[in-house]
Amino acid sequence: MSRPNQVEISASALAHNLAVARQAAPKARVMGAIKANAYGHGAPLVATTLAAAGIDAFAVASVEEAEELRGLQLEPRYTALAGPFSAAEIPLAAAHGHRLVLQNFAQLQWLQKSHWQETLEVFVKFDSGMHRLGFAHNELAQVFSQLRSKLGGPLRVLGLLSHLARADTPEDPYNAEQIDAFQKACGTFGIHTAGEHSLPNSAAILALPQAVTPWIRPGLLLYGLAPLQGRSAAELDLQSVLRWRTEIVAIRTLRAGDWLGYGASWQSDRDCRVGVIACGYGDGLDRRLGLQQAPVLVRGQPSHLLGRVSMDLAFVALDGISAEPGDPVQILGGPELPLEDCAQRLDTIAYEIGTRIAQRVPRIRVP
Repeated sequence: MSRPNQVEISASALAHNLAVARQAAPKARVMGAIKANAYGHGAPLVATTLAAAGIDAFAVASVEEAEELRGLQLEPRYTALAGPFSAAEIPLAAAHGHRLVLQNFAQLQWLQKSHWQETLEVFVKFDSGMHRLGFAHNELAQVFSQLRSKLGGPLRVLGLLSHLARADTPEDPYNAEQIDAFQKACGTFGIHTAGEHSLPNSAAILALPQAVTPWIRPGLLLYGLAPLQGRSAAELDLQSVLRWRTEIVAIRTLRAGDWLGYGASWQSDRDCRVGVIACGYGDGLDRRLGLQQAPVLVRGQPSHLLGRVSMDLAFVALDGISAEPGDPVQILGGPELPLEDCAQRLDTIAYEIGTRIAQRVPRIRVP
């Protein structure tokens, strides 16, 4: 690596957070969500680390994401949560051992027309109330009727799968409605499956034990991010996995009245030193954070960004800090600079902050 800009991923924190999920649902198998480049943490690195920690399976967004990781030759299998996006993906998934989630009738028609040799394992997506993807309760009889008809290859239906819309606020009565709807669907149609149903996400795993099913699907909690509103990661015994680090590449000495950066958006009110760091919005650092003077750590000491973030560079204040080119700067992550705090600053969610980190920023495994 030549450009000093990298994301460090803690293997021990990933393993610890997986253990938290297992402790909350000790009888369930764990399907860890690593879609969208593992929420920005680096899917190859995260998948390899979680496989070594004993995770049972992975959830990805698509067969394409599963194929990108197949070369890792890991034992846990991949489940494509949106199912196939074309008929051609069905024999590919069967041949490579990927599981599919069936969520619309077009996919069922593709099953009828496709041919494959190896057993294809699938979940059936039930719309328990989120109304995003999946079959309604009154459609499931037709779904299973079609699945029992002549298909192009051997098929194993693992169970029903659904998603909770408000699990981050576990006291919301809508959770009980969705859980009840899912349990009724499993009671009626589970006989046509292997009984390996899947419902709870991170928030439900930690706060809705009545939602636990044979498969749980943690995502956010694996990365040490708090999935429950009003509860911090530390309160939930979760450890931060990500730290984003760069270095100072130049020092600028400003006089009182000097302007800084694009748009001359920040003016010094005194003589001062400013550090230029090797990170910008091309790396996923939101350009608004400089104007907001978002906190960073320079040589472990509190500081903040200044001015507009550029594509490849940004500015940090050096007030009271004896810094030089090459000194480390922590931009984000860890308990010191939580992703949740950055998300609140930008009026978004921690998921988006992580997934914004660009592919060009290397992900490095650390203990």
